[in-house]
Amino acid sequence: MGSDTNSDSTYLIKNAPSDRVETSPSDAPLSDPPDGRWRTSAPPPGESLESKWWPDRDLGKAFRRWTSIPPARGDAARAVAIKFLVEHLSVSELTAVGTAPRTPAPVVEPPDLAARVREMVVRLGTHGPNEEAPDLSALLAVGGDALPALRDLFPGRLWFNRWEPHVQPPPGRSISGLCRTMVAFGEPAVPYVVELLKSEDPEIRYYATLVAAELPHPLLVEPLAATLFDDDQGVSRSALYAFEEFHEQDGIDELKKSLRALAVATDADQRSRLLAMRALAVLRDVKCVQALFPALSERSVLGEAAWRVLRMLTAQDFGTDEPSWRAWFDAHGSDARVEWLIESLDHEDPEIRAIASRDLVRITGHDYGYRVNMPGDERRAIRERFRLWWAGRSTARL
Repeated sequence: MGSDTNSDSTYLIKNAPSDRVETSPSDAPLSDPPDGRWRTSAPPPGESLESKWWPDRDLGKAFRRWTSIPPARGDAARAVAIKFLVEHLSVSELTAVGTAPRTPAPVVEPPDLAARVREMVVRLGTHGPNEEAPDLSALLAVGGDALPALRDLFPGRLWFNRWEPHVQPPPGRSISGLCRTMVAFGEPAVPYVVELLKSEDPEIRYYATLVAAELPHPLLVEPLAATLFDDDQGVSRSALYAFEEFHEQDGIDELKKSLRALAVATDADQRSRLLAMRALAVLRDVKCVQALFPALSERSVLGEAAWRVLRMLTAQDFGTDEPSWRAWFDAHGSDARVEWLIESLDHEDPEIRAIASRDLVRITGHDYGYRVNMPGDERRAIRERFRLWWAGRSTARL
């Protein structure tokens, strides 16, 4: 592990023999899956990064099972899903995606600048945690001319190997010296991260998603959306992690709209639709509630997925009874989702109460001592405390 006193160089890892992967400084890291087969770099069972995604724990387990199988139509199905998604992204700012030049623009520096920059990047790529500072500072001083070399040698010597058992991945700046430098460059690095997200190498795509999470920018929305449907499940999952940091970015509303359309597109393949539903659940997209009602009647895991997503988002449960869902939404659809969760703290079903309380803790940061199986009068008293909290928030916004 890195220094215990430096949070930038530490991450949660379980029973790992080493926190680094030794590689040649000029080559991509060798972090292929241990068995060489299509698989995921998912963390082990139990509490993990996903625990905050799924207040309905059964939903998380179900999605891991449903989306762990490649699409029946292989690359063609994935290409169709991505094409569908991108065509529905109507944000004009996204049209520049992928236009970063593959070669650096002409500069007036001495002719050996590129060679000197590459030498610095190669050296940076050999450093362990907390050893990179001098070369990082030197490359920042060089400016944007250093970025093509950082892209070409990305990610360098790894401080974290996704194939080792881990509780959650580190932030992008704690993956390697090259990754930390890309993050330090900030917005100028974004076009190069776009290219890395489109790499043919799933290892590069995986680590690029973690870097992208630290550089929220509208230009990254489209390529990250494509990685949501990656055949490498680890890449797909880390794209979800990245989008948690993009909730206020331009283009996210358009992305949600596209995901809604894909989730109910009956001519799309099953896995792509499931991945779209999963993303909508993680993004807490309330607008998908009505859109998913027709999918309840589908005779496949899609119908179950629609039900489970609705259950998680609304903290209500009407099974696959579409009229009952619609009646509830007609009565409460204009309320904020927080109000749905607060009301369900006293739901008759303890599993629904658990869903509501877990997401309220996620939103508010405190639970007021609420426990799912506490006596009803105590539950209702804490529900009143949440109502007062929400009333205060609503008044502050006026």
